[in-house]
Amino acid sequence: MNEIKEKLIELAGNIGESLGLNRTTCQIYALLYINFSPLSPSQITKELGISKANVSINLKKLEEWNAVKKVWKRGYTRPLYKANENIEEIIYNKLQIGLEKRINEIRKYIEEIKNKIGKGRKNSGIKSKIGEIEKLTDKLEFLVKNLDYLKK
Repeated sequence: MNEIKEKLIELAGNIGESLGLNRTTCQIYALLYINFSPLSPSQITKELGISKANVSINLKKLEEWNAVKKVWKRGYTRPLYKANENIEEIIYNKLQIGLEKRINEIRKYIEEIKNKIGKGRKNSGIKSKIGEIEKLTDKLEFLVKNLDYLKK
């Protein structure tokens, strides 16, 4: 790997890590992004010096985010991978997936708490706080549902 390529991949790993993303996932994306032709998992393993299992796991994550796509080439029995070059779309997709997951977790916990509290008056203070959390969760859900508008 030449020095510029290494620096770009390192930069992507650092930025991703600072945003709470997996460093290796971001490095794999960067490698695919800067390559003009699709790469096989074996080629990615060789370029980045990481295990095939690590590459496989991280390619699945990138596929979930719609950050990479499989490309089939004649003569190859396995798919090659190419980066989705629309970085803005990837960011929105990742943000949407992450927020939806957290909203579902919050709603699950709120329901558990509400079931434990019951309907009596003695917990009115905590019920009020739970109501505030539900309102915030509703706002987050509205934001997630309207992310598509921001993509335009």
